[in-house]
Amino acid sequence: MRSRNAYRLFLTLVLTVAMAVPFVTLSRNVSAAPTNAFFGAIFTSLGDGTSVNANLYDNKCDVYLNGGPQNVNSTGLPDGTYYFQVTDPSGATLLSTDFASCRQVTVSGGKISGAAGPCPHPIGTPNSANGSTPVLLCPFNDTPNNGGEYKVWLIRKTSTTTIAQDGIHINFKSADSKTDNFKVKAVECDPNDPECVPPPPQANLSGLKFYDADADGQLDPNEAGIPDVRIDIYVNGSFFITVNTDPQGAWTVTVPSGATYKVCEQLPNVVCPTNPAQTYWVQTAPAADSNNERCYSGAANEDVVGLNFGDICFHPASCGFTLGFWSNKNGQAILQANDPAWRNCINSLCLSNYNGTPFKVSTTDPFAKAYGAFRTWLLSGNAVNMAYMLSVQLIATTFDVKFRCLERGQLVDATSLGLGIITIGSVMNAANTELCGTGGNLTFSGNPLRDDEEILKNFLDDVNNNRLPFASSTPCTVCYPEVIVQP
Repeated sequence: MRSRNAYRLFLTLVLTVAMAVPFVTLSRNVSAAPTNAFFGAIFTSLGDGTSVNANLYDNKCDVYLNGGPQNVNSTGLPDGTYYFQVTDPSGATLLSTDFASCRQVTVSGGKISGAAGPCPHPIGTPNSANGSTPVLLCPFNDTPNNGGEYKVWLIRKTSTTTIAQDGIHINFKSADSKTDNFKVKAVECDPNDPECVPPPPQANLSGLKFYDADADGQLDPNEAGIPDVRIDIYVNGSFFITVNTDPQGAWTVTVPSGATYKVCEQLPNVVCPTNPAQTYWVQTAPAADSNNERCYSGAANEDVVGLNFGDICFHPASCGFTLGFWSNKNGQAILQANDPAWRNCINSLCLSNYNGTPFKVSTTDPFAKAYGAFRTWLLSGNAVNMAYMLSVQLIATTFDVKFRCLERGQLVDATSLGLGIITIGSVMNAANTELCGTGGNLTFSGNPLRDDEEILKNFLDDVNNNRLPFASSTPCTVCYPEVIVQP
């Protein structure tokens, strides 16, 4: 009776634990054995599909993943796509070193039918006994187990199976996995062993994400790297992985040697809480191709460096003051405090009157008289003679730079005006050059110079009214709408 009661207590404990813990979710550091909820079996073999010495191999690169029915009466694996990985026997340490997207196999007819993904592992000779196809497990690191023991995992690709942000670790439920243990005698592959297949050659792609403060599309010595920017890599025409730039803005990815690649950045375009409203980024490097893409592409026949991406961010403008400001008492007070400097500003430019005659102010008249003449000219500006309207906007911008906080070197996004990213000073110079040139001071309708002057006038008008976005001298905070989700 005592032994029967003990047995009942044992059953009660087992059932209680089983009901309380229905499954275990395994992630980057796997520490629990799988429950193996799906049917079928996996095993390891040599490259010709034959198993050896109870899962004991001479070299790491002798070991191939196999799976499916080993005879006609055995149950096959569910058809679909799977990942595989190699760990230590406990499953706590991931030993596979390449990206999870490379470690994919397909199952068809209940057995492994080949490798998959943009950078598939080499396959061996299909097993004539059961038709399964062996897939090389290399590359993977040495096991910390003193007995040279490893564990291989086959993981179903389901809606709950995801790739971690590093692209190497796999997050999955234990019920979606199967395992098999094996041992290796030697650490390295013996080149004299005909059965030993070394891991496929690889190449590194690398570059820098930098803040292109002068928007020239070139990495300058004083331009800093930008961390946490996403770089998308495609291999052999398929998505491979997304990586984040490191704290110095650098990134690197290992791909199969000889593979074709395409590398693009995900432009940060989401406003962060620490960024001003309407902040946005513009990519400046590499140059756009015929499809208006700013990506790199080529063949990874060797390591490829210098795949650099440049960005600059823009925010709402400030420091522009309009014609109305310079004609009211606030502007008047500033000019009076800076007399005669404001008169010298006017007289140094080729400003035009409505009739094309030069506009100048007296250097000897009292301030009130000189300012009065200037104010009348400023407020009378109109576009009948486009040179006149360009002149009044030019002097307002000149005063904004000379007496307020606007800077000639400020970069402005004037793409909407067809000028691209340009400095305020370069447009001011162009406007004055136009007004100084032959015919530039009298541009009525029909004058061939009028259209160019109107573009310059619109730019200066927009700057004075703070309508064009200004570039930030330092990187804005990088934000994206969501975390990286690997397919």
